[in-house]
Amino acid sequence: MPAAAGIVDDLTGYAEYAGWSHTLHRSRPGGHLVLPGAYLKWYDIRGAEQEATPAVSDRARVFLRAEEAAGRLAFRKEFGYVLLHRCGENHFMQVCVWRDRNELVQAIYADTGDGFRPYEQEPGLQLAAQDVVELDVTGHERRAWSHYLRSKRDTAAKRAYLDDFDTERPVG
Repeated sequence: MPAAAGIVDDLTGYAEYAGWSHTLHRSRPGGHLVLPGAYLKWYDIRGAEQEATPAVSDRARVFLRAEEAAGRLAFRKEFGYVLLHRCGENHFMQVCVWRDRNELVQAIYADTGDGFRPYEQEPGLQLAAQDVVELDVTGHERRAWSHYLRSKRDTAAKRAYLDDFDTERPVG
């Protein structure tokens, strides 16, 4: 395999992000959210120095119940997880479910101070998915789901998946 330096001679300007520094965040398991069509693990993610926002988590759970009841989230007796990510004073929420055995499907919401709403994507084929911090938790969930898929997929295996949270730790 050729060395990366041989592909592009001048890497100036690539992935430099002037004036920005990456900081550690914390991921904290937040129990489960059980809906008529989905059984979801919950994670709260925030900057390592930021305080928890339990009132926002409660509001987010109420919002998701209403979204499913209104038919805007169409779950099919699925397992998955929610990432509620505090970014400054804003919150982004990814609702991820395992669909058709091995596909991860997600809905993204944002709360910029006036309640949760569907996240407005920029037009085009390259859509926002998850940031590097959120992908840390998704990496754990992918491994847990793969373990479940290789199991008997009986009640014990389902409970094992649902109890297998990524531990609270610095991420990103």
